[in-house]
Amino acid sequence: MNHFISLAPDLTQMITAIVNSDQLHARWLNTLSYLENCGARKIAACEHPILVKEEMLKHAAEEFRHAHFLKRQIEKVSPSPLPSYSKKELLGGIASLNYLNALDIKTCRYLSEVLPINKIRETAYLLVTYAIELRANELYAIYDEQLRKLHSKVGVRSIIAEEKEHLNEMIEGLHLLPFGMTYAQKVCTIEKELCTNWIKAVGSVFGSSAA
Repeated sequence: MNHFISLAPDLTQMITAIVNSDQLHARWLNTLSYLENCGARKIAACEHPILVKEEMLKHAAEEFRHAHFLKRQIEKVSPSPLPSYSKKELLGGIASLNYLNALDIKTCRYLSEVLPINKIRETAYLLVTYAIELRANELYAIYDEQLRKLHSKVGVRSIIAEEKEHLNEMIEGLHLLPFGMTYAQKVCTIEKELCTNWIKAVGSVFGSSAA
């Protein structure tokens, strides 16, 4: 996508440092689990009380499953479980906790300038999910590469396959939306700024901005 702003070098530097420390790796898995769970809850919150599309049900179910899967992966790198999503058990602190909320709020604020109010929630779901899936595809590919280099017991290949499917569904939806790709460019720019700040927040744990 020509409007997607890659952060591959920064993500690679950050993830490489994380996977070389079991303690950081455990918190990283917990952070990814939190983000997947947060995404699933946001999808559920966007559902119409009655007119719920099967695609949305499937997407929410898979995101919840990713969150659980990543939680279970923690035991492969640490004997100590991380039972909560509290700041001390995540990487990135507030930046991680607020990432998706901030993207959602900023997207809705932008859409309120260009769309009638009754169109904002559904369109925001499409755009926020699109931007996040683009980033997730980049992040999980880098993470998977680093895991394979270390011959790690942790694996995320199943997540990668489903995230690609989610992205394709969002692309199809955007092509049906008037000015969909124009809106997407703006939202991807917002997401890039949030992700850059998130990388810096995560990187501060090991004494590097990773940016």
